[in-house]
Amino acid sequence: MPLHRASAALALLFVVLGCGTSSAATKPLPVLRATLKQDGGKLTLHRGQELRVVLQSTYWEFKAVSAPSVLRLVGKPVVRPKSGCVPGAGCGTVTVTYVAKTLGSAVVSASRTSCGEAMGCTGDAGSYTLTVSVRS
Repeated sequence: MPLHRASAALALLFVVLGCGTSSAATKPLPVLRATLKQDGGKLTLHRGQELRVVLQSTYWEFKAVSAPSVLRLVGKPVVRPKSGCVPGAGCGTVTVTYVAKTLGSAVVSASRTSCGEAMGCTGDAGSYTLTVSVRS
């Protein structure tokens, strides 16, 4: 059997047996979104799934995730100021995106010292935490 026929026969065998190909399209996982409403809460992601955290106020600063091997930051935080806002009010959002990499648990956290125009944060208003569990 010539070499090109043998290669073609082998490729056909892999397709028939399902080796190296997928007969059914894999449905993409939805991107989960978290806001200030989830502060102090818990979310569960599947491996490969994305989490987008959107916090109101451009003063938020995200800290490094507690377990970067479990939950990896994708890109840098995106700050979107809102037009027509009084300078110093912090109107707008800060958005970060993570992808679930391995099984385990990680904590996403952010903090801010200003909670408005020349107004310091009091109590828990200056902190944000979200516990994320990743499963298969």
